[in-house]
Amino acid sequence: MATTSRPPVSETRIVLADGREVVIRELLPTDEAALVAAVESADEADLRRRFMGCPPPISAIVERLRQADGWHNFALGAFSAHGELVGIAQFDRIDDESSTAEIAIEVADGWQTRGLGTALLERLAECARERGVHRFTATFFADNAPLRRLLRDFAPLVQPTYEAGEGYLELDLDRA
Repeated sequence: MATTSRPPVSETRIVLADGREVVIRELLPTDEAALVAAVESADEADLRRRFMGCPPPISAIVERLRQADGWHNFALGAFSAHGELVGIAQFDRIDDESSTAEIAIEVADGWQTRGLGTALLERLAECARERGVHRFTATFFADNAPLRRLLRDFAPLVQPTYEAGEGYLELDLDRA
């Protein structure tokens, strides 16, 4: 599959369960300031769960955003009405031939349990399918119950495993 015809990503506006509206769109290098602000204001426990330990320096997170090509590495951002980055969903795959990608999702503390994680995951899956990805994998702390629920409710789990405090699972996007 060639990376030359990268599918466009349209903005999606959604209203959350509490009535707040967000715009979900591709996260771009021009969003660097919003990403830095989001990481700096994030709950430490949420960051620990997202990065499965101590988060990398903000410079490394920003560099990953700059290197995202929209094909192998793709990220969506959810922005509040005030332009604040309140959620991110991303996938990374090894090469053009792979139809499997590792995912990560982070929703700001005050925005959790309102349907934003589900909306981000649904939109990420749409974008992934357009890019030839048909399976997501996720590695996470086994005690991350909100993430386990989100993924379980989204699609049938393929080969979920738990060992030494970590969970690993695969999601079949074609059955989501």
